[in-house]
Amino acid sequence: MTTAATTKVQESSAPAITGLPDMKVSVRQVFGIDSDLEVPAYSEVDPHVPDVDADYRFDRATTLAILAGFAKNRRVMVTGYHGTGKSTHIEQVAARLNWPCVRVNLDSHISRIDLVGKDSIVVRDGKQVTEFRDGILPWALQHNIALVFDEYDAGRPDVMFVIQRVLEVSGRLTLLDQNKVIKPHPAFRLFSTANTVGLGDTSGLYHGTQQINQGQMDRWSIVTTLNYLAHDEEVEIVLA
Repeated sequence: MTTAATTKVQESSAPAITGLPDMKVSVRQVFGIDSDLEVPAYSEVDPHVPDVDADYRFDRATTLAILAGFAKNRRVMVTGYHGTGKSTHIEQVAARLNWPCVRVNLDSHISRIDLVGKDSIVVRDGKQVTEFRDGILPWALQHNIALVFDEYDAGRPDVMFVIQRVLEVSGRLTLLDQNKVIKPHPAFRLFSTANTVGLGDTSGLYHGTQQINQGQMDRWSIVTTLNYLAHDEEVEIVLA
């Protein structure tokens, strides 16, 4: 165990795969959490890396769950009340790892086509041709992207079953329209945020949320809860 905040990963003799983390960061030094865990990270900033909020305060349990997702390629769902900073928490962890992160809001307008892709007419060599354009899911799956599905419990059923295909760590996405099977990039990560735990709106606060297939809920490796902070902690954040 090194005391430095960052440690270079030893090079492997295996064929090089672009977009892999090239260093590790100390959880203790970077996140202020008493743990010997080291997490893969990038030394360079990508355009998709969120901006760092230097004053952000990390919740220990939530941060460790998200870090486990990055370090061990686990599927992590963060649940809790509105306004608790669930999505921001994931973004700020990604920002400190220099890990590209893309958020998708699963509102009622997001369709299967938006996720998977569709045929589009393009002009090539002066002629109109039809070619398949990947949606956000195949694109992210093939890159070192941390994909975050916001409002996961508001997604349409047909959309949710598309996501279910890739919830397994080795989950490959089959594009039936293209007779193509996409293998996930080794640095692809999947996260989600939700106000409920897959049970729908039982409190009356979140009209429009839906029950999530329990077979799909079981595929999320880690489900953690982030709720409102104690009064004194909120005061410290405001003062910061």
